[in-house]
Amino acid sequence: MKKSLILGSLLLSMVAFGKDYTQYKSDKLISGEVAKQMIETNKNVVVIDVRPEAKFLIGNVEGSYNMWRPDMEPKDKRYGEIGGMRASREEMEAELNKMGVTKDSTLVLIGDNLDEYRLWWILDMYGMENVKVVDGGYSALKDAGVKTKFGKEAAEKQGDFKFASNPDKDTLATLEAVETAINNPADIILDTRSKKEFTGEDLKKGAVVKGRIPGSVWVEWTETLNNDKTMKSYDELIALYNKQGVTPDKEVLPYCQSAVRSAHTTFVLKELLGYPVVKNYDGSWIEWSYAAKAGKVKVETGE
Repeated sequence: MKKSLILGSLLLSMVAFGKDYTQYKSDKLISGEVAKQMIETNKNVVVIDVRPEAKFLIGNVEGSYNMWRPDMEPKDKRYGEIGGMRASREEMEAELNKMGVTKDSTLVLIGDNLDEYRLWWILDMYGMENVKVVDGGYSALKDAGVKTKFGKEAAEKQGDFKFASNPDKDTLATLEAVETAINNPADIILDTRSKKEFTGEDLKKGAVVKGRIPGSVWVEWTETLNNDKTMKSYDELIALYNKQGVTPDKEVLPYCQSAVRSAHTTFVLKELLGYPVVKNYDGSWIEWSYAAKAGKVKVETGE
């Protein structure tokens, strides 16, 4: 009986309600149904809901924890005027240990299909492997029938998690690396923002100059999603990027406003499509725009 249950769980994890997740190059993306099963059967699962607190309070998974952008950012001004940068290993450990995370934990990330990928990218860069992201976010998990409630997150627990002492994964791009990539045909600078941001018609809060990084290729992050906010198929995704010359033989450096949308794209390229070298530009347009205002880098505008 136990053997058959394990086999059934494996089959469900591979093919969930008509969508074959084995088409992707890693097992990091899971369906709402698989996430529900994990939550109900694995005591080591910790669910982290990456949405604003106001949204979390009006509906959340029983036993889940809430994390939002400030929780993933530095607690000091080490990056100066550049907002939205990544927290340190120690800061992330402190956040996870409020949720009772240990070395045996598996994190299941949900949200509004965006910021959970930012959290994944930070954790992955620091070397945490037991992390799953729910395809379709909180809505998909709710639709799968998981127990939900109103109100605050689960009670704080004391964990003892520490990242391994290995060096960070090479999935971070700096301003200097992006500058070098501009004139390197082996590199692709990938703008994941809206078309109006790309052309310089629109400027989001936090940045000080309109435009884009010279030589950027534009593929908006939303192009990777179906109407229900789940990920498109492997074939659709590889065709989307190949059409723009974003191919696996290139080193790809995605960016957006503050490396949230580009973290989503980093996940798609790295985990779903298996691109070997993808480096999310954490400073993104905010940092580049400040450098441009100071005359240190150039920008492009228009089509």
